[in-house]
Amino acid sequence: MNPIDNQALLSEEEAIKEKLEDLRSRIAQVHEGLESVKECSRLSNFLQKLYEIREGVNQLEQGLLQTHLRCCISPKIKVPGEVIVAVSSLSKKRHGAILVIEQEDIVDDYLKGGFVVEAVASALVIENIFYPGSPLHDGAVIIRKGNIVKASCLLPLAPHALELGDLGLGTRHQAAIGLSEVSDALIIVVSEEKGWVSLAIEGRLYPNLGTFALLQKLGNAAEGGT
Repeated sequence: MNPIDNQALLSEEEAIKEKLEDLRSRIAQVHEGLESVKECSRLSNFLQKLYEIREGVNQLEQGLLQTHLRCCISPKIKVPGEVIVAVSSLSKKRHGAILVIEQEDIVDDYLKGGFVVEAVASALVIENIFYPGSPLHDGAVIIRKGNIVKASCLLPLAPHALELGDLGLGTRHQAAIGLSEVSDALIIVVSEEKGWVSLAIEGRLYPNLGTFALLQKLGNAAEGGT
């Protein structure tokens, strides 16, 4: 990491500390006002404060995850802009999807089944693939260097993802973790039940951590680095 990166990281660290201190102060205020819950006239204000705290935690998680991905895992992660557009639309429509963004590792050896597509990774093509009832919607899309190379692929399932049930997440997320354990791919999952957008990388799943905004930042960073 060069000196400029070090300086940027220090600035991010200070910003994170400030956000943490702000959240700590807000939580303390809420704790002091717990008795006001009994007063209906003050309850709405109490709920608003809780909402603001939750939004603050989401923003903090997003910032920490972005820093973690860039500095600790893969500073060269690239998410094509068309993928970001597609993920946003799929999430809003609650159309389940799993997209594998290859990095350095070729994932072919870990796939089962699937059909060769060989198409530019456009939002329209991705949305059509994952449209409910589409012949290719059940399985993963593999994106390599900005192109869709295969669709409807089965991924290796993680053998130890029992906690996913507690979050109401299923096979797609288990498959995302499974592939991320054996490759450096970034796997994006859209939940059809919740519309959540989750990321899996290096054997870890990051569920619903404001990740659509994070994907936008990763995409912008990739464009800025080209």
